[in-house]
Amino acid sequence: MGKEEMEVKILGIDVTDTDTSVMCSDSEEAFHFPAAICRDKSKDLWYIGEEAFEKALSGKGILTDRLLKMTRRGGTATIRGVRHEGEDLLCRYLSVLKERCLSGGEADAAVIVLPDYRKAEEDRLLERLERLGFPAGKTYLISREESFLYYVMSQPKTVRQAEVGLFDLADQSLVFYELKTAREKKRLYVRSESAAQEEAFTLSVLNTHSGEMLADKIMTGTAARLLKNKVFSAVFLTGRGFQRYDWADGFMRTVCARRKVFLDQELFVKGALVRGNSLLSGGGDPGFTALCSGRSETGVTVRLKKGGRLLDFPLISPGDPFMSAGMSLRLLPEDRSPLELTIERVGQRQAKTVPVSLQFLPERPGKAGFLNLSASFPDEKTMVLKLTDGGFGEIFPRTDASWSEEVPLWD
Repeated sequence: MGKEEMEVKILGIDVTDTDTSVMCSDSEEAFHFPAAICRDKSKDLWYIGEEAFEKALSGKGILTDRLLKMTRRGGTATIRGVRHEGEDLLCRYLSVLKERCLSGGEADAAVIVLPDYRKAEEDRLLERLERLGFPAGKTYLISREESFLYYVMSQPKTVRQAEVGLFDLADQSLVFYELKTAREKKRLYVRSESAAQEEAFTLSVLNTHSGEMLADKIMTGTAARLLKNKVFSAVFLTGRGFQRYDWADGFMRTVCARRKVFLDQELFVKGALVRGNSLLSGGGDPGFTALCSGRSETGVTVRLKKGGRLLDFPLISPGDPFMSAGMSLRLLPEDRSPLELTIERVGQRQAKTVPVSLQFLPERPGKAGFLNLSASFPDEKTMVLKLTDGGFGEIFPRTDASWSEEVPLWD
């Protein structure tokens, strides 16, 4: 049987600053690890999770935790006289985790879920992960918003007839996710948003009856506020705070009123597997456009003429992942008239037109000089547009004339 006929194996990993969940697409078993790594004091051996804590407590290793926070703050840790950057330790932790869960085998793809998507860290993390054995070109970083979106869209339609909510309760962390759908210009847009709630509390309060009552009161008030005046067809619950819910009578009555409620502790890692399957199958049109952290909410087009006909060529479209966004074009302008960009954000009625001057180009006859255009996206709110003179062979040699500008994707 050829590989194209075989079922692919996808590794899904959901990473937070305290815990990690892992699943493979060929198994229903989920693995859970505390987000900590430890190096043996005398050997070049690394341990993760509970084993890392055990080695450190026995005096046999040096423990480092809070790896995601260290990475995002640009922090370092010195272990046995060697200075390690946070992202190096995070990637090594993920590498050991992969080897542990795959038992030395390989995966066709890996989808790693982070609390939110940050374009600036993506290239650095992917480079290190692929050096450490993750599938080259088939390792993807997505946000929890995107994972939640794909998880919900894989559920029966009865679950998502209206809005869908998600309460993620962890230690000192409460995040509410909301999924909405809307049709615009005959296209279905699915938007996933999240917001950290101020009502977060430490889960140790659930160790006493009075603490349980306080936690239930906090969660009941939060749920009433977040669900008020909205129609939710379903609400999901996840996170360590819901490993049991006998403390949450008032909260459960609130969320269960006129809507379905589901508990799924593996929600984000399952969403990673759904997304991974979509990516490996070619990422064909799923019938909707996803809008979330890591995806563009804005379309940018440039007005061009081809074969005597005007067309609006997309530089980025709504729903495009920033992971692969960016392009280069070679144009042959008729003259030095400005290029015309159109910027349109989903949900906003009026598009914005931005003229781009070509007066930096040397004076030449019409269609006697190429123009190189490149568009890159350093973050979710900015496009960097760069134009350079391409010349016209030996007749009009290329010059150093260039122009660049940061173009905000929305105000």
